[in-house]
Amino acid sequence: MNIFKKIKNSRSESQKSDARKTSSPVVDTWSEVSFVHTFTPEVIPAKWIFVFFDLPSEDSTRRVALHRRFEKVGLAMHSQSVYFMPYSLRSYKIVSEIDDALTVIRSDIENDKSIVLVGLYQKLIGALFTEIEEKVEKLAEAKADPDNTRGYTKRYNKMLERFEHLKLVLKYVPADSHTQHIELLESMVEEINNREPGVGIS
Repeated sequence: MNIFKKIKNSRSESQKSDARKTSSPVVDTWSEVSFVHTFTPEVIPAKWIFVFFDLPSEDSTRRVALHRRFEKVGLAMHSQSVYFMPYSLRSYKIVSEIDDALTVIRSDIENDKSIVLVGLYQKLIGALFTEIEEKVEKLAEAKADPDNTRGYTKRYNKMLERFEHLKLVLKYVPADSHTQHIELLESMVEEINNREPGVGIS
């Protein structure tokens, strides 16, 4: 049985549920992040951070290091050398301190343009979910190997870090489908962790 069959079913049902929702008042679901409602049931960030940088092509090591830092703090790629994320005072300060080669600005964006940014930001979220799903499969394989308990523990601890990072990113663009998806993944990881070493997928 495919370990992620129920993930796909759950994701489909939760997305249908999101589509049936009605609009509610303006909310602020995370301190210092302002959210507004659109003509759809979606709640979107009203303010955004944009990061611009221009590094010479030969400075590839620095460029790779920047990309990794960007992903870690929740920045998504907008275009070549332009990254973005929803604004909060905390995230703005963190981003501004990454590298002195960056130009970091805060901007209020019109609703229709914010919807486009949310769509682009969902690509980052989707990539993070895909990465975790792949790592859950590797975690199950490691648990099934009784001679690899140290490798399993390392993978498990890293998985907990991945969840914390994903939850941070999801706070910027809240959705019930995201919450249900991550809860399902967490329950799968706990089920794997509770198995006896050497026990594979049932």
